[in-house]
Amino acid sequence: MTKVKTLIAAIIAAGLTFGAQSAHAHCDSLDGPVANAVQKALETGNVNPVLAYAPATAQAEIRAAFEKSRKVRGLSPDARALADHAFLETVVRLHRAGEGAAYTGVKPAGIDYGPVIPAAEHAVETGDLAKLKAVLAELIEHALRERLAHVRQLQKAPIEPNTAAEVPHARERVSAELGFAIFAESIRQAALGKGAEHHPD
Repeated sequence: MTKVKTLIAAIIAAGLTFGAQSAHAHCDSLDGPVANAVQKALETGNVNPVLAYAPATAQAEIRAAFEKSRKVRGLSPDARALADHAFLETVVRLHRAGEGAAYTGVKPAGIDYGPVIPAAEHAVETGDLAKLKAVLAELIEHALRERLAHVRQLQKAPIEPNTAAEVPHARERVSAELGFAIFAESIRQAALGKGAEHHPD
């Protein structure tokens, strides 16, 4: 039983981690919140809003990189572009480190991360959950229906095989039934706050 529980926990963790990747990647893009904060800081000369996107331990490095970029960017348009990008890379790298994730570079603008992130951002901006709830409800219902239909199809096989030939079909049925329960549990875990969200120290 312990092995089964361990397997279930591992599958849930893997599913939550996979789902977190697009949200984290959103912070790495040129049109993401980190890049927007960086651009505003460089334009206004106020680095403080950028510091909110990285842990306190990264503050000194960010301040030093900011000062260097501010000095270099006045030399020429090319120097400005290079300095701005270098500062953005530094902040994104430290932001990722604060999440316990590897730095994989700055992603281009315009990447489609799906409907959830824009709906979540809308909720944060307006305080209205209606759009986000509708998107999540539709996605969850679709995923549950699809998985349940697969389970019901496989339930044509006996749960207790009488012959060796029936074993593979029974195994597939058991796997699908357990997988459905694991998927439902992963949704519950995420709803309880054991999912992808992370706040820098």
